[in-house]
Amino acid sequence: MSKAKSFTLGGKALPLDMDSMLGEADSAPLSLAEGAIAFDFGFRFIRFVGKIEEIGGSARLKLVGDLGPMPFSAESTSARGGLLRIVDAGNAVLGAGTFRVTQGRILLGHDLALPMPVTAVGLVSEVSCFLVPALPYMELIALYIRPPLAPARVGESAVRPEWRRSPRAC
Repeated sequence: MSKAKSFTLGGKALPLDMDSMLGEADSAPLSLAEGAIAFDFGFRFIRFVGKIEEIGGSARLKLVGDLGPMPFSAESTSARGGLLRIVDAGNAVLGAGTFRVTQGRILLGHDLALPMPVTAVGLVSEVSCFLVPALPYMELIALYIRPPLAPARVGESAVRPEWRRSPRAC
């Protein structure tokens, strides 16, 4: 059984399990010969899933993060409207399709080109270059809904209390 390694940068642990991705040598290129490399990591209480594939001599990373549920209008019309405006604004700045609402979930994702040969430095750099410009939109979304991995009580709504529709008085 291999030992888990932690990779820190400036006193902060990065959200990637470098041991499972790299094996023995940190600077060695990742081997895509056996097919795709899949991984996941948590960042700001959001789970991101990545898949690296070699296509025609170049490497592509498909990265998707689940930012949380899109509230139903009955739950909170104002939260739903605000979140849709954030998604639209994020797509206008970061590119169409960066933010999507699919099956009632708000997703952040993109298909990124990775420099060949694929190394940990190249991978972390590309992921960082994608996520850093999206941070303000992620923070705005978190004002309306609790990120999926954030601590919560069992059965608690993901919609923040100040945005929930209050029950009608009898």
